[in-house]
Amino acid sequence: MFRIATSILFSIWLLACGPRPKPMIDAGVEDAGIEVDAGRPRGDDPPNGWQMAVELPMGAALSTKLGISVAAMGDQFGQPILAALYEDPNGDLNYDDNRVVYTRWDGVAKAFEPLRTIETVGGGPFVHPNRSIAIARDADTGRIGIAYIKPQDNTVRLAVSDDEGANFSLSTVSDVPRAALMSNPSLGLQGGATHVAWLQGSDIMYRKKLGAGAFMDQTPGAIVSGGQSLSLAVDSAGNAGVAFFVSVNATSADLAFWRPGSAANAIASADMLDLTVMNREPSVSLTFVGTTPHLAYHLRKLPDADATELWYLKSSDTGTTWATPIAIPRNSSSATEFHSTRYYQALTIEPSGRVSVAAPWSATGTQTNCNGPKLSRAPDGAAFTTCSPMGSPIQRGGDWINLFTHKPAKQTLVFHYDARTNPSIKAGIVMWREP
Repeated sequence: MFRIATSILFSIWLLACGPRPKPMIDAGVEDAGIEVDAGRPRGDDPPNGWQMAVELPMGAALSTKLGISVAAMGDQFGQPILAALYEDPNGDLNYDDNRVVYTRWDGVAKAFEPLRTIETVGGGPFVHPNRSIAIARDADTGRIGIAYIKPQDNTVRLAVSDDEGANFSLSTVSDVPRAALMSNPSLGLQGGATHVAWLQGSDIMYRKKLGAGAFMDQTPGAIVSGGQSLSLAVDSAGNAGVAFFVSVNATSADLAFWRPGSAANAIASADMLDLTVMNREPSVSLTFVGTTPHLAYHLRKLPDADATELWYLKSSDTGTTWATPIAIPRNSSSATEFHSTRYYQALTIEPSGRVSVAAPWSATGTQTNCNGPKLSRAPDGAAFTTCSPMGSPIQRGGDWINLFTHKPAKQTLVFHYDARTNPSIKAGIVMWREP
């Protein structure tokens, strides 16, 4: 039987003990924001293994979900910083009280900080495959940023903190009201510069600003988005890249990569995707090693319905020339039960060259050889092996999955989980730390 710790902590070897901090929700008042060099002691890292980062309060209504669109990353110590949507907190089916919340690991207290509200954003129940929240940290300045959608007024909002998350200043990135719905913001902070990309209806939007200057617009031209996903990252030279999908016709799309200031180029062919297949929306994750872009993405190859749909792709330069996409194998319990992934994926590249791709397991049926979410790895980025992280207590799950390195060759997984009947783990935001 599992004991209660910072949250429910467990691994296949031992149980952790200690009091669990209860999530606290404030009134959602906007912080004024201050600029101080707060410094931050490291303290102790989170425990290894499976655990709850933030637990849904006991007795919450079925309409109440904590962790929608969770965005996570490691701070200067590789300790987790999280932002997510708390949907219908009072469970009355009125979603005006949807709010963006924030927490991070406190190594001195050996617990996650009490959950706090960044802003009440309203809207309705959020559905797949949209990601409404992004998080980033500027390693040069220590600034923490959270970009998110505010459905109440159809805007892209930005919260920034220069004091390790003690206070946040809020601003609107999409400063011109638009009829088209905003969605899927992606954020990069580096060298004092802020990069934000998002979808505005079917248009690809990108804005950049330096320091406290004004945002400047750039677009990839007259391009119609072919999916509800995009991903922005910033390379070691401080230049951004954006990956997204471009409509070709009613049933297919191209995966594209764009460097602001240049033309977008298609890097995966249209015959790899069928938009008519239910629940098979394309999705993409971008990261850089130096100035070289790497991608993990979902595309369903036709006509074989059981074919691989999760792929890895690397450029051989700064994003003009690309290698052949590498299929990531599914994990299955038999030749006829393919345990597929969909909607989301996350990607890390280690200095050794090992590639790790995580994705939620979405198939039906009972897994017999390893659970979810799926973690695929290739020491050389070529030959992937797929299974779940060791000792996973989860069958299907892993929505809005995040993956980052907390120590050399050690990964942290963070994702939303909403099963209310799993005896081994609760609903909320789940974390796995690789021992």
